[in-house]
Amino acid sequence: MSAQVQVSHPSDGVVQILLDNGLGNFATASLHERLEEALTGARHAGARVVVLGSAVDGVFVSHGHIGDIVGNLTRSGELSGDPRAFLRVQKELDTGPMVSIAAMDGQAWGGGFLLALSCDFRVASQRTTVGQPEIMVGLSTAGEAVRIARLAGEAAAKRLLLDGRPLPAHEAHRLGLVDRLVPAGQALAEALEWAEWLAGRAPGDLAMDKELIVGARDLTMTEALKRETSLFVSKFADERTVSRLMEVQRRYDAGADSYEAFGVPVS
Repeated sequence: MSAQVQVSHPSDGVVQILLDNGLGNFATASLHERLEEALTGARHAGARVVVLGSAVDGVFVSHGHIGDIVGNLTRSGELSGDPRAFLRVQKELDTGPMVSIAAMDGQAWGGGFLLALSCDFRVASQRTTVGQPEIMVGLSTAGEAVRIARLAGEAAAKRLLLDGRPLPAHEAHRLGLVDRLVPAGQALAEALEWAEWLAGRAPGDLAMDKELIVGARDLTMTEALKRETSLFVSKFADERTVSRLMEVQRRYDAGADSYEAFGVPVS
């Protein structure tokens, strides 16, 4: 079976991409190429949120395709596609303007977990496991160590990368590697509901706020705060922002509480 992705538009501003590479749903170079094409198309179509899931039951992405990995790094054998596509996919999910959500409903090891770590948010079902199996055969990771440590701290990175055994979803959630934990079979539905809420924000605001966070990574605290304050002040030149703020004040004046005033649902 050739690698493919299934693209749909379940709600305004939301694109759903399901990875479909047969049994195991291994991350081949060709799958990354198809995913890159889908992400580029979604961005050009004006999508604000992208949900990444699997069309294969019981697995998100098992891990990277061993044949492609060995072929690429030893320069032997035929590859299924451009090995650099995975780096471009990671960058788009991590730093691109669309907010990205990984919906994991099964095994997500190695390159599969790295794909999820590249997303802004991760939803996992109770049957999900995450891990780095490559360390058990003497390999180091290819980006997971840095991403895990930055996301959840050194303790989480050591648990996965020194111990080697996969983590069940509830443990990954406890460590901060998973944002939302749901029953088996519900990860995609939960991710889509979250995506619809996120996409409901004013056009441009979501991408701007994501860039504010991502763009501060390589700045000093002073530089980052100066940049953030400057953007905050500049927003008051936007009549739409001022109008929305005054509407909040009118709701307060009418007796609304803070949830009602800002239009935030009670959890």
